[in-house]
Amino acid sequence: MLIQPAPTVGPQAALYWRPRPQRGRLTLGVESIGHRVPRGDFAGRVHSAFAHACNIACGGSLLTVVARRGGNGPTSLLLGAGAPPDLRRWFDVGETLQCRRGAARGGRVDIELARAEVWRPLPRRARGPAPLLRARLRRATAWLAQQRGTRSVIDGAAVHVTAALIAACCALDGPLAAQHAARLIGWGEGLTPAGDDYLVGLCAGLDAMLNDDPARATCRAAITEVLLGSLPRTTAISAHWLRLAAQGDYGERLLDARDALLSDAPRAEVDAALRAACAVGATSGADTLAGLLAALAAWPPTVTE
Repeated sequence: MLIQPAPTVGPQAALYWRPRPQRGRLTLGVESIGHRVPRGDFAGRVHSAFAHACNIACGGSLLTVVARRGGNGPTSLLLGAGAPPDLRRWFDVGETLQCRRGAARGGRVDIELARAEVWRPLPRRARGPAPLLRARLRRATAWLAQQRGTRSVIDGAAVHVTAALIAACCALDGPLAAQHAARLIGWGEGLTPAGDDYLVGLCAGLDAMLNDDPARATCRAAITEVLLGSLPRTTAISAHWLRLAAQGDYGERLLDARDALLSDAPRAEVDAALRAACAVGATSGADTLAGLLAALAAWPPTVTE
């Protein structure tokens, strides 16, 4: 994780949340904000609220107020330690949030942003040897299969589509890969359907293995085009993450897992990164990891690396 100071902030202070019974309000301290969060004043409306995350519709995008366990993201506002256990108590769907001079105010919440730092992904670490990557992918794939069981369409009805998609990527057949990717968009239950989660992980893996190969870049571009053209077919939250993936933006947990797998990081670090990525959401993290692992296996390191 790369943290850079925000342009207009002072030294970071203690981060906290504090109920104010006399006013029925809560103050939330934000530890870090994603590099695509607006830097100036903005207004938004609560799109959806969950125990550990709240999505704010803002300027055609979604900003996510998220507990620390969720990790940073390009459009996330990561809360500091001690955040409330259930954000649904404090945010109402449809309510307006106004951000002025480093503080956002909702119906029952004040969100302090002035001392937050800006999160950007770290540069990728040096690539580990190809045999190590292959061994790690085999081990991670077996571990993920044990974690997943048969809870997702990725392991069930969509298994033939994902296999065909990976085969097309291996063959560097962009149009065919795009055709199969389109079938996955919006497939599955939930606010981020399993097919979409898989595609986010797939894109993260393909991006890491482009290796300045024009054929790989052309294949990835075909997938990007179909993702952007198919966003109306899925949920607003999922469309947001697919749009970010189309432009190469991902959350911290997914990037940490990808970086650990590809580097010569110690095994304990790899295992911890995989567990953290898998723990995102009920099944979203596991579906995303499935796409990541498949992509890393589909495009192995080139002979010039």
